[in-house]
Amino acid sequence: MASLVVEASIGFLSIAIIDNDKLILEENKQCNNNLSEIILHEIDSSIKKSGLDKKDITEIIVTKGPGSYTAIRIVLAIAKTFSFVLNIPIKVLSTLRLLSAGVDNKDKLTVPLIDARRNHVYGAVYLNDKEILKENYYDLNDILAFLEKYDKEIVFVGVDINKFDYEKFNKEYKLFNQYAYAKNYLLVKKHVEKTDYFNAIPSYLRLTEAERKLLNDKNR
Repeated sequence: MASLVVEASIGFLSIAIIDNDKLILEENKQCNNNLSEIILHEIDSSIKKSGLDKKDITEIIVTKGPGSYTAIRIVLAIAKTFSFVLNIPIKVLSTLRLLSAGVDNKDKLTVPLIDARRNHVYGAVYLNDKEILKENYYDLNDILAFLEKYDKEIVFVGVDINKFDYEKFNKEYKLFNQYAYAKNYLLVKKHVEKTDYFNAIPSYLRLTEAERKLLNDKNR
């Protein structure tokens, strides 16, 4: 069973081809503003390099967010197209869960963070593979206050973690700088959700800027 795994929520396109739980091929590429221009080519190229054909792909697994609104929509649109044309299922996975997959979180507080500007983040807290702080849009200080209650090793993970100010945080912690690599799906595959091309929806965790402006206009 060949799986196509695609993640591009945080300015970095990561593609993996996995066959029967074995990594066949991995491709990673920076894609800050040109995702829509390169993603189909990169997926086609990856499938060919793996020695497979599109018809050999039996499922597509993509991250549903949070992250860049545009990138999430592009990836889900690609997934829905593949699902419809190839008649294969879609599975979706939290970007934060995939981001945390490179950290051994046994008895550690693993804290994936994505910058949402103005000292706000998309984040969650995992302990022993369980989500103890639900993924959401937070003021970073609220996450730090939550962590203060625990006497556990703390690991912040993500590509944005060096942007944040931890000066007032009174706990010891480690920073683990990494992207959400598609190959790490193998480490968190039990957390995927089955869906289809009709029901697959993004997890923005926050209204888009246009939606926020519309809401503010209605409340005036």
